[in-house]
Amino acid sequence: RGAAPGQYGMVGHGGPVYSTAISPDNRFVLSTSEDKTARLWCVNSQRNLVTYRGHNYPVWDAAWSALGHFFVTCSHDRTARLWSTDHIYPLRIFAGHLSSVDTVSFHPNCNYVATGSCDRTCRLWDITMGECVRLFKGHRAPVTTTAISGCGKLLASGADNGEVLVWD
Repeated sequence: RGAAPGQYGMVGHGGPVYSTAISPDNRFVLSTSEDKTARLWCVNSQRNLVTYRGHNYPVWDAAWSALGHFFVTCSHDRTARLWSTDHIYPLRIFAGHLSSVDTVSFHPNCNYVATGSCDRTCRLWDITMGECVRLFKGHRAPVTTTAISGCGKLLASGADNGEVLVWD
């Protein structure tokens, strides 16, 4: 089917698409899918530029860094992965969650990534070292969303049971 005027149609995933993220410069779109991939799309040409493979199970979420060159994905395989638009393999693999990692957010200073998991925890990862620098416990249900404040001092997380926690 053709796209409506002002609408872009980009097809390529082999399963449902779970998330999309637009680059800070509005030139690219990331999409994640049940097909275990993330794809980088060019908005202008509406073409798939790169297919990122590495996760072993569906990829639930993706987030761009404020700089736009790096992005992070998370998956049912219990990992989050740091990628660069100029590499086809992950730069870092963040492993430590005990269950599916369902949500991911970049810190505004681009040095940290927050993840939320079905294991009912959030983690803050140092992207340079690839290590977990803080573990957030307190949710009583799987964590489904995370967000980091613009100043970088607060982490908000939400869970399946309707609970929202804010961390300092």
